[in-house]
Amino acid sequence: MAKQIITVLCEGPHDVAFICRILKSVGFKSNENTKLGDYPPPMNAILQNEVVKTNVQDLNLTEVRRTILPSNVLIQGDNIIFLYSLEGDGSKITRQRILKELRQLIPEIGEIERLPKDTKLAVIYFFDADDKGIAQRVADINNEIKEALPETHDDLFNNHAEIKTVLGLKLGCFVFTEEGKYTGKLEHILLPLMKNGNEAIFNQAEIYLKNHFDDARLFPLKLSVNDNEVTEKRSVKTGDKKKYDGYKSIIGTVGQLQRSGKSNIVCISDTDFITLDKVLNNEKCQEIITFFDTFISMPHV
Repeated sequence: MAKQIITVLCEGPHDVAFICRILKSVGFKSNENTKLGDYPPPMNAILQNEVVKTNVQDLNLTEVRRTILPSNVLIQGDNIIFLYSLEGDGSKITRQRILKELRQLIPEIGEIERLPKDTKLAVIYFFDADDKGIAQRVADINNEIKEALPETHDDLFNNHAEIKTVLGLKLGCFVFTEEGKYTGKLEHILLPLMKNGNEAIFNQAEIYLKNHFDDARLFPLKLSVNDNEVTEKRSVKTGDKKKYDGYKSIIGTVGQLQRSGKSNIVCISDTDFITLDKVLNNEKCQEIITFFDTFISMPHV
């Protein structure tokens, strides 16, 4: 059977944590402890090149942290999934760079084979619908792919959860939405799933946050030094818009009951507010699982 290497491009680390949690419920296992050079080609070379291609001594700490490496890797049989957290849907250039690099590994007809025998490459886009809705998100993905791959003259996807192939590279897209709606985000799936059976805890967390939320504190205190005097004031600027996400705050608050001092990423990965039974009986989770099953089984054309 052919080895299938699937690159999953996510908006952020919460998406990656949630997808990992779902895929583990159907038998995928973590594979992050593998040495970079021991991953199957061509990913071993891609990951090693990402680490060494830039002269690290010329980078600052922020730039070093921007190295494009997957945050999680999952494996099941001949299928290996590399999940990237690309910090927001504005990371178009990064996603296009990854797409181009993978596409270049697939030879045109008559060209020398660049991939190991029986190795197939695939890419999946995961986006939140947000207020844009599914149709606009799918349009955004279509435009992004057309810009990166000149051979794709027409839109690939008519809707989300579709799968297409471009000259041997299998592509798919999935858009997170609230149950029964065309808008929404990951947290609209995640929070009801966690809250189910734990209503008292989540209701109290919501009351606490509502009672103590202060809009002014969304703007952090900043220190400045003038004439050797240190002063402090809030960093409010005209036009600043700091988002308060109640969903993320509730998840973080209840998460501290189990994983003290940990981020929402760890809370999502480890919490028992999400159980195997919940995942297997949740319509949205099953929609994601079905999409992956279909994607993995569909042949490269």
